[in-house]
Amino acid sequence: MAATIGVIGLGKLGLPVAVTLAMRGHKVLGYDKNPDRMSVSALSPHERGIDGSTALADAADASLPLRFAPLKDLLVEVDCVFVLVETPHQPAYEGTTPLPESRADFSYDALTSVLVDIARHAPRPMEIGVMSTVLPGTVRARVLPLVGGHDIVYCPQFVAMGTVAADLCAPEFTLMGCEGTPAPTVESVLRGLGGAAPVLVMDYESAELAKMVYNTYISAKVTIANTVQRMAHEVGADAAAVYQVIAAADRRILGPAYVGPGMGDGGPCHPRDNIALSWLARGVGDGSDLFTAVMRSRQAYVEWLGDLFVDLAGGRPLVLLGTAFKPGTDIEAGSSSVLMATQLRLAGRQVRVVPGPADLGPLEAEPAAYFIGNPEKEFVDHDFPPGSVVVDPWHRVADRPDVAVHRVGEGPRQVARR
Repeated sequence: MAATIGVIGLGKLGLPVAVTLAMRGHKVLGYDKNPDRMSVSALSPHERGIDGSTALADAADASLPLRFAPLKDLLVEVDCVFVLVETPHQPAYEGTTPLPESRADFSYDALTSVLVDIARHAPRPMEIGVMSTVLPGTVRARVLPLVGGHDIVYCPQFVAMGTVAADLCAPEFTLMGCEGTPAPTVESVLRGLGGAAPVLVMDYESAELAKMVYNTYISAKVTIANTVQRMAHEVGADAAAVYQVIAAADRRILGPAYVGPGMGDGGPCHPRDNIALSWLARGVGDGSDLFTAVMRSRQAYVEWLGDLFVDLAGGRPLVLLGTAFKPGTDIEAGSSSVLMATQLRLAGRQVRVVPGPADLGPLEAEPAAYFIGNPEKEFVDHDFPPGSVVVDPWHRVADRPDVAVHRVGEGPRQVARR
């Protein structure tokens, strides 16, 4: 059943969520304290639509039941609201600089501020779905005391930047944390988005922890894949052959996602969530601190790649291609490429950084050493000057005349496919 929904917080996640809800037939009102975000023109051109191919912005035309309104007006009209404001970490804990010894919780200033505003201006008891990522214990300690009389559901989404709409409409599961049963409109909207996906309802703390563990599990998986790649390179094994074995082990080691060559884990969620959970682990007396170990291994892998890059460059100028954390986006939060650039500069190395394909500029004439930080097609297919070196941890750059291509961890043997 269609509902009138408020979406508060129109950043890189909130605006795609608002558009997707409207595409699913709901009447949507959006609000953000930053007026520049209150427009479909603020959608990232990298966000794809529900089909995963066309641009989401192409579907956000005038016929879409989506408009933007002041918070007070929004609260008068809607049946429920979803809150998607940022809960940022400090820059030192985002994964783009060497890991400090100190730890900290996320910042909840934006979240608590908007919840106070909702409680102050709501004309009646409101159903509130909190999608912002928080550490376990936050809803009960920081959210509920601010919104007495309103029905709170913690409902984080498990989406990837660039495919938010597709992921919302085809989730692995739908998660809701609440006391008792979920607020009915919020539950109906989320069930409608997820279709036949399993619906998992639990207490706040379990849902909060589940979201964090999901992200940090991925980091651990990527870190193990990175370790395999480094070992393969050092001993002359074929990393792709090893990955084929692990990816096929879908009973004991799960499936093939995040198993393959590449950079360290990145993005606006995974590194920061590991660092935040390491803060929580220290607070509850977990002496092992697995999450710090994962981040240190990630950092060591990226540092090793940087050292390898310098060694293979043979004195040529260093050029790092791509600073987004993955192809198809311009988001640099948690980027291993940014971390590598930082590490190289801290070591006194001069490195030219080319953030995205649009920054390539005219074709270089002199040979250089190139590192594929983000395997965008334009970087992978770039016409490198003769005499250049290309270091490719992704195994995407094809051999070419007069250019030395080093696919990190690629052994002499080919993977047998039967």
